[in-house]
Amino acid sequence: MKKQIVTIIVLMATILCWVIPAYAAGNPGGESPEASLYLSSYAVDLVAIGNGQMSVGMDVNATGFMSKLGVDELYIEQKINGVWVEYDTVYGIYHSDFYSYNDFTYLGEYVFSGVSGRQYRVTMTAFARNSNGSDTGYAYSTAVTCHNP
Repeated sequence: MKKQIVTIIVLMATILCWVIPAYAAGNPGGESPEASLYLSSYAVDLVAIGNGQMSVGMDVNATGFMSKLGVDELYIEQKINGVWVEYDTVYGIYHSDFYSYNDFTYLGEYVFSGVSGRQYRVTMTAFARNSNGSDTGYAYSTAVTCHNP
């Protein structure tokens, strides 16, 4: 009987080790877990700032100094008639302020115009590179309704 209890406890602990990291990696609106040798955490936040403007807050943290650190892409979706559709894709290669260099942290903001009353959400692709290699990770915002004052 004791052997069966110990087996069940070990099995449950093993399952929890798989389930908890998988949940945290896809946690909308939350920070990511330590994802690699390069990225320690990354998060994206979406806020309606009024007058039809939406602000995307970007936060990327590395495990150490990186030669290039920041955001490769923002994928913005809008909800139309209950369906999420692409609104815009913003690439870091066209926005020099989406990266910091020889640093271990990046904080940035991107503002876009939305349609009042419509919901938006953002998927961010975080990026880190040093002389040993690079990695990307994904963070997701919660859905936010655009508004006028």
